[in-house]
Amino acid sequence: MFKRSTWILLGLAVAALLGYFLLDSFQQLRQQQQAERARLFHFAPDTIARIEIRQQKDSQPEVILLERTPEGEKGSRWRIRQPIQSAALDFPVEQLLNTFSRLTPQLTLEEANDLAAFGLDQPRQQIALFPKEGEPYRLAIGNDNFDGSGFYAQPEGGKVVLLASSQKGSLLPSLLALRDKTLLSFDRAAVKSLQVQLAEAEVVRLQRQEETWQIVKPRVLPADDLNVDRLLNTLSRLQAVEFPAETKAELARYGLEQPSAQLTVELKDGKTLSVALGSEKEGQVYVITSEHPAVATLLTSTADILRADLEELRDHRLARLNPNQVGQVTLELLEERVTLNPLPQEKGSLEVRWENPERPGQVVNLSSLFASLNAARAKEFVPATDPDAQKALAAPDLTLDITPKPETEQEPLTLSLSSAGLRAYARSSRQPDIAVLDLSTFNSIETEVKRLLEEKGAEEGTPAPTASP
Repeated sequence: MFKRSTWILLGLAVAALLGYFLLDSFQQLRQQQQAERARLFHFAPDTIARIEIRQQKDSQPEVILLERTPEGEKGSRWRIRQPIQSAALDFPVEQLLNTFSRLTPQLTLEEANDLAAFGLDQPRQQIALFPKEGEPYRLAIGNDNFDGSGFYAQPEGGKVVLLASSQKGSLLPSLLALRDKTLLSFDRAAVKSLQVQLAEAEVVRLQRQEETWQIVKPRVLPADDLNVDRLLNTLSRLQAVEFPAETKAELARYGLEQPSAQLTVELKDGKTLSVALGSEKEGQVYVITSEHPAVATLLTSTADILRADLEELRDHRLARLNPNQVGQVTLELLEERVTLNPLPQEKGSLEVRWENPERPGQVVNLSSLFASLNAARAKEFVPATDPDAQKALAAPDLTLDITPKPETEQEPLTLSLSSAGLRAYARSSRQPDIAVLDLSTFNSIETEVKRLLEEKGAEEGTPAPTASP
């Protein structure tokens, strides 16, 4: 049992601790109240309906007028009404309001009769916030102090104060910082077709084919889905860097009368969007779009993505194989040939097993072969009439026939491959041109085919074939 004195000491300790917390909370509340009273203005940012920023730039006055959009209206909460008509970015506007509402003087000058000494007789910058009800909150901004750590300002009817220089940037955002720089915006899933026209080059037109893309012009070719998606991703959220002109009156000046590239996007609802690229200057490229009235600029790196040519947009893969969709594989190396069929999948396993119907029970693994085929990329394509390719493929070193399962409704794939010196060629039934491969790519596929034929040869007691060098 505790003694009475122990209980008394415990009670005193609890009371002291409680008193400390109460005193600390009271002091914090008092400091908050003092800070609140010290602020220049007292308002809630969401009560402001209009903002006016006046600045002198190169001896010319600039007035930026922003208005809050009606509640329930989609898009930005603010619009620029002057000197242009444009949606505004919410972040810099809200940052301005929050900074303005928290302005607290570092110093208040009680006797500041000579306003010219502080740059406040004819202030170069003025800000006015107009609430939904009541009088506006006005602030004139003057010179920086001697060490640049602050700047002088004066609220309407108030005394000259010194404010922290860190707040000046938020209070005086530029027109470019305030305006929405979106040039084009759409849902990529809603795109039906895409067309790219580079100067002095053939038009490349792509059509959506369910989950993939196909080039339909200048020829029917499989498209590189990754590159097409990268292009569409860039187009669907195209952002300007600058706006050198607010109208499209002088396109020749920016190389836009005869664009270096033109892109057209057709949406499923029938709407058509367009983009044109002009000349380049200091790491930026001039651009106009069908959805924006101004001439803008893009970073050259962004413009390079948009200037995709046929070689970038066509598929360079040798094959796109899903083992679960393949119904039969036939491999031929010189005079050796083997046909493999898929076995029923084991319960709980995702791996597809294969067997030679002539040797039932002998399980074969084709995972490495499929991986090698799917990883193979053409360095370039040559016409089917290319004499070197024709000579190499007259008697192919390797032939692969891949038959899809009937329910997939896919076309069969036949690949013929041959090596020739330091390069290799591949003819695909899904490509009109002949692919030029790295010799290492050919060797990887050949190694896998040899391994499978060696397994067949070992079963039959015959040596595996050896391709001629």
